[in-house]
Amino acid sequence: MLCVQIVHRVTSAIIPYPPPTPHNDRRFLANAPATVIVRHVYASRRQRHLRQRRILAAAFLVLLIAVLAIAAWSFTGSRPGAAAAEPGTYTKVSTPKTGERAKLAVWDGGGSETAVKGIYLTAYAAGSTNLEAYLKLLDRTELNAVVVDVKDVTGEVMYPSKVPLANEIGATRNVIPNLKSLNKQFQDRDVYTIARVAVFEDDILPRERPDLAVTDSSTGAPWLNNAGQSWSNQYSKEVWKYNVAIAKEAAEAGFDEIQFDYIRFPSDGPMETVEYGEETFPKQEEALAGFLEYASDELEPLDVRLAADVFGLAATQDGAGVGQFIDTLAPHLDVICPMVYPSHFPPGSYGYPDPNSEPYKIIENAMADFEKKTKDANPNIEIRPWLQDFSLGTPPYGPAEIRSQMDATYDSPATGWLRWNAS
Repeated sequence: MLCVQIVHRVTSAIIPYPPPTPHNDRRFLANAPATVIVRHVYASRRQRHLRQRRILAAAFLVLLIAVLAIAAWSFTGSRPGAAAAEPGTYTKVSTPKTGERAKLAVWDGGGSETAVKGIYLTAYAAGSTNLEAYLKLLDRTELNAVVVDVKDVTGEVMYPSKVPLANEIGATRNVIPNLKSLNKQFQDRDVYTIARVAVFEDDILPRERPDLAVTDSSTGAPWLNNAGQSWSNQYSKEVWKYNVAIAKEAAEAGFDEIQFDYIRFPSDGPMETVEYGEETFPKQEEALAGFLEYASDELEPLDVRLAADVFGLAATQDGAGVGQFIDTLAPHLDVICPMVYPSHFPPGSYGYPDPNSEPYKIIENAMADFEKKTKDANPNIEIRPWLQDFSLGTPPYGPAEIRSQMDATYDSPATGWLRWNAS
């Protein structure tokens, strides 16, 4: 009713007054009785007051509309993902300029401009003519980060590395001709750059240097998992030095963050024949933590952040069967990236018979577990999950399933997300 009255007043204010009547005709007033003149004076005053009230009402309505518009803009601007309310619609957010990138981890409620939102690029994608398509994707969407393969599980070092051991074993490639030039193309767009280094699964170093391999006790040769891949020895300081030297080159090329993948012991193979030789740490998790501590010390002068990928089950299953004890690894990291792919959780996880069909709920529960487990060990660590951007089993994953995972991340204490799709 108030709105109707206001609109009536405003419309009345802008509609012209009626044409002159005898009561506002001067010739008529000159000969009119005194009572008529008095009535005319009071009528004039009423008209003047009415006009003033109408003007004030119009001003109030304009002010009210402005206030409501500002409030609506502020709400949508602060709501995580609000600009992308419909699946498939995105709004580009600005990211900190180079030199301010260390502030990216500051948490302010999820889905914010300071949260890292990234995709994975193989070295072949990053080093090809198709790179322009990914740059355009970064320009037009909410994405503000990329994870680029620098050393993959194949053991290939994807650029012309100057690390002596990489050249001695023939691991270097020219897939990314110039690491620094590639990094600059991203950072010129204010894109946060992450160099992925797969550490212990390595199909070149162990074969060329069997003394640095996890060996098969039945043959004495490098041990192979079910996929035929070899592993370098988690206890070997020379293996540590080799991988950190590659990480240093990525840091020197300007990457903002080093992400170590395969920070774990082998699985998925004939585990009864695994042989490590001299185990220089009493526990597996201490060997992995020792590597991360060494890497942190070596990379600290280069002002680069340090991250590690871990199994999604590691928050609830200590070690996850591969030595990944979160409370042991977290103190040496700036970022932890749990691979919380719903398809990788066994039936019954968090009470769901088919975890793959519950993308939101699985991420929500996993993030809560990682928040508790990780922050107890390192209150300052950033939790940035890998989300499932691929299909494995049913249902097939499309925009709705992927967006559900992103929303679950925004609704959790995690900071940002990364999306994995190797193709």
